[in-house]
Amino acid sequence: MNKKNLYKHPAIVVSTCKFGRGVFATQKISSDTTIEECPFLRIKTDECTGILDDYVFNVDGNGEKDSACYILLLGWGSLYNHSDAHNVEYWHDTKRDLIVFHTVKDVPAGSQLFVNYGAEWWETRELNPRQP
Repeated sequence: MNKKNLYKHPAIVVSTCKFGRGVFATQKISSDTTIEECPFLRIKTDECTGILDDYVFNVDGNGEKDSACYILLLGWGSLYNHSDAHNVEYWHDTKRDLIVFHTVKDVPAGSQLFVNYGAEWWETRELNPRQP
């Protein structure tokens, strides 16, 4: 097991916003910067119901372990709101079994960090994306 500590960028904070809560930059963060490394809990697909379904992620499976489950992010991972013009993306670091968030464009100080939930997230809820 890799004993490296989890990383959280020192210039991010959680604050209230029109979506409830979100993640914000307290200073300019350059493109291609790691923002956060999040551990997660695996939840069987058939056990994920109700409001919990809005906070789980679906990642590409890596064998039987992920084939029939969602993941619930710990850390601030579930607090990133949606935008089609997102400034953050995430991937599954399979070696460390973490979700890693990183910027895909420069983020000015005071700006909210957004991910793109993807079309399936909205379609399965019969919703349209809310734009910031």
